Amino acid sequence: MEPGLAVALRDLEPPLAFLDFETVGLPIPVWNGCHPYDAVPVQFSCHVEDAGDRLTHHEWLAEGAGDPRPALAERLIRACGSARSIVVYYAAFERECLLRMADALPALAGPLRSLADRLVDLLPVVRNHVYHPAFGGSFSLKSVLPAMVPELSYDALPIGDGQTASLELERLLFQEAEMTPEGRAQLREDLLRYCQQDTWGLVKLLERLRLLARS
Repeated sequence: MEPGLAVALRDLEPPLAFLDFETVGLPIPVWNGCHPYDAVPVQFSCHVEDAGDRLTHHEWLAEGAGDPRPALAERLIRACGSARSIVVYYAAFERECLLRMADALPALAGPLRSLADRLVDLLPVVRNHVYHPAFGGSFSLKSVLPAMVPELSYDALPIGDGQTASLELERLLFQEAEMTPEGRAQLREDLLRYCQQDTWGLVKLLERLRLLARS
């Protein structure tokens, strides 16, 4: 651990939210204002602290091929409304998702831009202050979490990485007619579990970083 970790964590103003998006990037856009391969959020997971430091989990996953952004944005704004800092990992991605939604949804642009302004990125905190041999030279969340929080693993999940999640989201939203009801239900459950693991991982990673900062 490098000096300065405790100072870096001071940017986190409670109450906190922990946010992760899953997206699809369609080569031929189907929703207004989108460009080829734009990363469009169709799912989110968010763990939110209350005044007593208790965590509540919020999640949303699109249904069908309609534009998911209005409903997702409304749910997200409600979920994160009380948070002063919104914890993410690689904030450039979440920020771009939020700003693109703000451009596409003028009625919700103000609250969405407010969310973008409150993002706090754990990636540079880890990269600048912590190293573990098990990172293997990578600071991706999938490398950092198993080293920092060994009890958390993606190995047992049917969906264990973002690329697979994106492909499965496209299948769920645009090829549902080819799936049985049971298959659709199972795929939704698998996607929800994966996205929830990402934000729960952020919760546990921050706990670990705070312990290191106090040591």
